[in-house]
Amino acid sequence: MPAKKSPRKPLAKPPADKADKPKSASNKAAKPKHTRHAAKTKTKPAKWRNLLIAILLLTAMATILSGLVYAYFNQLSPRRPTALSDEQYYFTDSRYSGIRSKFVTRQTNREKVSIEYPLTKNNKINKTVAQAIDRADSDFRYAATNILTFDQPLTETISYQVTHNNSVALSIIVNIKQDMHGAHPVSLTHFWTFDKKSGEVISLSDLTEQSEKATEGIVAAARNNINETIKQRQQPELDLSETITQETLSNFVIIDGGNSLAWPIGQASLLPSAYGEMTVKVPIAAVAKYLQNPTARKLANIPKPPAPKPEPAPTPAAPAPAPTTGNKVIALTFDDGPGPYTAHLLDILDQYGAKATFFLIGSKVSGQVSIVRSIQARGHQLGNHSWSHPELPKLPAGQIAGEIDRTNDAIKQATGVTPAILRPPYGAVNGVVLEQLRLRGMSSILWSVDTRDWADRNSDIVCSRAVAGARPGAIILMHDIHQTSVNAVPCILSALKQQGYSFVTVQGLIGNMAAGAGYP
Repeated sequence: MPAKKSPRKPLAKPPADKADKPKSASNKAAKPKHTRHAAKTKTKPAKWRNLLIAILLLTAMATILSGLVYAYFNQLSPRRPTALSDEQYYFTDSRYSGIRSKFVTRQTNREKVSIEYPLTKNNKINKTVAQAIDRADSDFRYAATNILTFDQPLTETISYQVTHNNSVALSIIVNIKQDMHGAHPVSLTHFWTFDKKSGEVISLSDLTEQSEKATEGIVAAARNNINETIKQRQQPELDLSETITQETLSNFVIIDGGNSLAWPIGQASLLPSAYGEMTVKVPIAAVAKYLQNPTARKLANIPKPPAPKPEPAPTPAAPAPAPTTGNKVIALTFDDGPGPYTAHLLDILDQYGAKATFFLIGSKVSGQVSIVRSIQARGHQLGNHSWSHPELPKLPAGQIAGEIDRTNDAIKQATGVTPAILRPPYGAVNGVVLEQLRLRGMSSILWSVDTRDWADRNSDIVCSRAVAGARPGAIILMHDIHQTSVNAVPCILSALKQQGYSFVTVQGLIGNMAAGAGYP
C-alpha cells in the first residue's frame, strides 16, 4: 500500500514590501525622520549667536557704567589718571593746619619719582591742584618711556608749600623739579589763592573791583620789583611790557603773613632761562589804595588808605651866607650823572675856578667810581638823585627809603662821604619824601633856573637861558650826561664872571640846611 502522503501545507504569503505599500496622503506630506533632525540642527547656531551678542552688549554696558562711576568718584578726591604697578603711596598729616598729604613714589631703571599732593577739606581745591601735578607727571612719564639713551634714571620731585591759610583764603605753591638729562633741569611752578568755601581760584582782578587803573598799578609794581632783582643780580635789563601783564599775573599767592602779594616764577616760565628762578614780591602796603574792596580785605592785611594830609608849609630857606664877592653867588648843579662827559666838565670847572654840585644816580656810581672820587677830590659837592630815577611821591615810604639809602650807600662806599642833600627826580616831592629825608638828616634841593638842556640840545640856547635867568643866589639846573650841556659851560662861566658872579656848591650857597626842608 503506498505510503500515505502527508498533506502539503500552503506556503506562507510573503510579507508585502513596505516600499510597495500604498502611501496615504498624510504619509506623502510627512518628512522623513532624518530630515526633521537636520532642520533642528540648523537652528542651533542662530540661537547661540544671538545669545553671544546679548552677552557682549551687557558686558559693554557694564564697562561703560563702571567707567562713569569711576569718573564720578574720581572727582571727589585727587587721584592719578593712571596707576602703575610699581607705584606706592601713603597718607600723612602735613605741617599745615587742616591739610593732609598724599605721597606717591615710583622707582624703576628709567625713573625715580616723588610726588606730594595736598589734601584739603575742599575737594574742588584738591582736584585743581592734582590736575596740574598729574599733567606735569604725565609729560615726565612720557619722556621716561621714550628716551632711550641714558645711564641713570630720570628724576622728578613735586612738592607743595602753603604760604597763607586763614578762614577765607588758602595760597598754595606747587614746585616741580624734573631732570631729564637735558641741558638744564626743568623747574616749574603752579600757584593759586583759593576761596576756601567755594574752592574757586581768586584772581588779581577779584581784588580790584575790575579797575583797569588798579590792576595796572599792581602790574607796574611787579615790574619794578623784577627790575630791581635783575639789577641786584647784575643781569641785563629786560622789556617786561609783553611778559609781565595782568594776564600773566592773574594767579597770585599771599606771603609774609598776609602782607605781600607774590608770583613765584619758575626758570624759563616768564623770563629767559638765564635769569633763573625768581619770586616777584609786592608789599600790600605799596598797592593798598588799589585793594580796597571787601574780597581783598578778607584775604589779607589791607591797610585803609590814610586820610589826605595837607601839604606841609614850606620851610623857609636859611639865609645864604654873605660871600666874599658881595651877593652875586650862583650854584651850578648837574643831574643824572656821572656820565661820559663828566670828566671833561671837571676840567672846565677847574679852568674857571668854579665849584658845582653833582646829583648822582645811585645805579651809575659803582661803574664809575674813579669819576665820583674825582668830583669829591676837586672840591665839588655830591648829592643824591635816587637809585633808579622814579617819581618818588608815587612810591610807598619803604621804596622811597630804599631809593635814598641805596644811593647814599653807593656814594659813601666810593668816596667815604654820605650826601646831605637830595634832588628828587622830576622835582617831584611831597610830605612823605620830606619825612624820609628828615629821618636821615637830609634836605631837598630843587632849582630856580631850568636850562631845559635835555629838550634843546643846543649849547648856545642852553648858555643863553642860564645867563638870562641868573640872579644872586640862583640854583641853575643842567645835565652832565649831554655833551651839548657840557659844551655850554665855558660860555656860562665866562659871561657870568664878567657880571661879577662866583660859583659855589649848594652848601656854600645856602649854608646850614634844616633836615626835611625843601629849597628853594
